[in-house]
Amino acid sequence: MNLLGKIKLARKNLAGYFYSRFPFPGIANPIFIIGCGRSGTTIFGETLAQHKAITYLNEPRHLWFSAYPETDIWSAKAARRKGQMYLSESNVKKRNSRILSRLLRFETIMSGKPVLVEKLPINNFRLKFIHQMFPDAYYIHIYRNGLEVARSIEKLSQEGKWFGRNSYKWNRLVEYAALNRNTRDLPQKCESFLEKGLLEWRLSTEAAVEFIQSLDDDTCFEVSYDEFMHNPVKAISQVISFIGIDADHNVEQFAASAMARKSSRLNEDSISEQLQIIGGKLLPLSMDNEQGLTKRCTGRA
Repeated sequence: MNLLGKIKLARKNLAGYFYSRFPFPGIANPIFIIGCGRSGTTIFGETLAQHKAITYLNEPRHLWFSAYPETDIWSAKAARRKGQMYLSESNVKKRNSRILSRLLRFETIMSGKPVLVEKLPINNFRLKFIHQMFPDAYYIHIYRNGLEVARSIEKLSQEGKWFGRNSYKWNRLVEYAALNRNTRDLPQKCESFLEKGLLEWRLSTEAAVEFIQSLDDDTCFEVSYDEFMHNPVKAISQVISFIGIDADHNVEQFAASAMARKSSRLNEDSISEQLQIIGGKLLPLSMDNEQGLTKRCTGRA
């Protein structure tokens, strides 16, 4: 970023800070894309970002940190901020929530696009926390074959780009797994980055599925990564309809031209007994091309 760009960004951040500290309106009806990291959330969000009415925020960690420093599990400051993986209703603070809500609305004011769509995969572990702050929120859940996600995480982990500085994020995952008797012994079984990635996928996806079960059908839309790759225009058109805004040719055009798999599709033959144990009951369900993971895993398809 050049000097002029840095000055503009500094001015925007300063304006956002003052907006968030005074009694201006906060965001209404935010839309959160949820899904484990490496599940297609980024390309899905970038597709929605082409819409003339949508302000899309791609992992706006700085906004979360401004209101809730304890959401930091990645940076060098994470330990000092006492960053937490899991946040629930009990972690909500009214003043901090008002700050965050105003920061999100400020982004829509700056862009001139009133519909806010936010994507931050770690939010899967904080959905009750988010819903307490934003009871009028909507959710779009995109899920992917768990083993494909694990392999993608494995690749990034080998480059030192996934589990946080000094494994801070991984250690928080271990703490989170310990909260459930079905998963508390799994971290010690994870000897490779592939297995660690699969455990994160399981914990993240199970958290999302459990949360979605508590929602009304008209507040959450679920789509598989495979379906999105196979028929992107249809999938994104369904999401636009769910959001309740007019179709935009730019979105459909982007979806038709930008979608392409970057890795081969994996099937159940690829799952060893060890991976089956770590991946849990949702792993085989994630490997077909049907929509509605939540309904299928509960037998309500």
